[in-house]
Parts: sequence; C-alpha cells; structure tokens
Amino acid sequence: MSKLGLQAALEPKLVVGESIGQAFSFVSTGNAELGFVALSQVYEGGKIKSGSAWIVPGNLHSPIRQDAVLLAKARDNKAAIQLMAFLKTDKAKAVIRSFGYEP
Repeated sequence: MSKLGLQAALEPKLVVGESIGQAFSFVSTGNAELGFVALSQVYEGGKIKSGSAWIVPGNLHSPIRQDAVLLAKARDNKAAIQLMAFLKTDKAKAVIRSFGYEP
C-alpha cells in the first residue's frame, strides 16, 4: 500500500492477522471487508472461486519465494527424493499454476 501512497490513509483501518490463515478467516467470515490473503485460498482452476479479487502486481512487492529442500537426514529417504523429483516435473508445475502461482 505504501508504493501506491495509501499506507497513511489506510493505517487506522488495518487489522493484522497473526498468520495468513487468520487473515483469511477474518475475510471469509465477514469480520473484515477485505484483506490480503494467499492467492491459493481464493483461487482454483485458473479463476477466483467467488467474490472479487485484486492480484497485487509484482512491481509493488518483493518476490515471495517458496522453496523445497531435502534435509541431510532425508538424503536416503526414497519418498523424499521422489517428492523433490516430482516438484520439478511439468505435472507439479501445472498444479502450482492452477493455484495462481508461478513455479
């Protein structure tokens, strides 16, 4: 909101959730008129499930990186290795895109 010059005007109206789940709860129950929530909470099959939404343009925020790592103690865990391999496939990337994210 600061990059749009709206931070000061909105500050008195802001309620900050302890987590993205709590922020979603505020909005989904009507306890907040609107909110910043995870896209995956409101997006499915390439569209917003219900209501309206504004996807914040990438030039207004720093990238939000999500990473997967194979821990040293799992280096011999076949399932963990297979999961890491799967995450690199086109099928996994399609699932990620279906929730509105870029792999």
